[in-house]
Amino acid sequence: MIALADPADPRLKTAPGEPLLRTVIQGLAKTVGPGLRREVWLALDDEDRPAGAVCRTEGGLWATAAEAAAAETAGFLAALGGLPGTVDGGLSPLLPGRWERSAVLEYRGTTPEETPLCIPSAMALADCNAAAGAIPPEDRDALYAELHLRIRRGAAQVVLIPDEAGIPAAGAATLLGEEAGVIGCLACRREKQGRGYGSAALAAAVRCLLERGKRPLLACREELLPFYTLRGFVPIGAVWERRAALS
Repeated sequence: MIALADPADPRLKTAPGEPLLRTVIQGLAKTVGPGLRREVWLALDDEDRPAGAVCRTEGGLWATAAEAAAAETAGFLAALGGLPGTVDGGLSPLLPGRWERSAVLEYRGTTPEETPLCIPSAMALADCNAAAGAIPPEDRDALYAELHLRIRRGAAQVVLIPDEAGIPAAGAATLLGEEAGVIGCLACRREKQGRGYGSAALAAAVRCLLERGKRPLLACREELLPFYTLRGFVPIGAVWERRAALS
């Protein structure tokens, strides 16, 4: 059974599935509220125990489920429509559209050294992503609004690395789950690239998570694996992404 869940439902903490997706769903559940098109569902077994979880926001969907609940969860996702999304490897073969593999990595290195940071700012991180070419310039305001919401709800933290003038050169955001955090929006302004600012932002995000007692996780394309493995991350699995809505 797929049931709409209260964002504070304690079963979201224990739902099985792929670790990165579980973390994302737990974090995004904190952003659900009146006036927002955001919902969280639980896949439940015959004894009303959690067997998976699904989250839908304005930007897409995220889903993971135990093997026994995969078929039902996939059917539910198909009914939601061909939204962009990220799912686990048990769900992607059951869904329409083209799904692309991204590696999931966990940080296994030593705690990074503390480094000077700028005051956290959702707008500054959105600017870094636009200036890096990570998002189109016209998407900057939407990213700012999303980051601002996550920070305000206690679902995310932002780190920003200053350049020699104290201006944010690079940054990252971390979506916070119960046991882990997912690092994303890592970006360095084009004119500052090649000077270590991006690596410093990644290390700062890792340090902040370790200080909270959470596992640092991230997803990346296969060609970016060397960048992250050289910095203490190891592959632990994969997720599957559909980047555009089905026509």
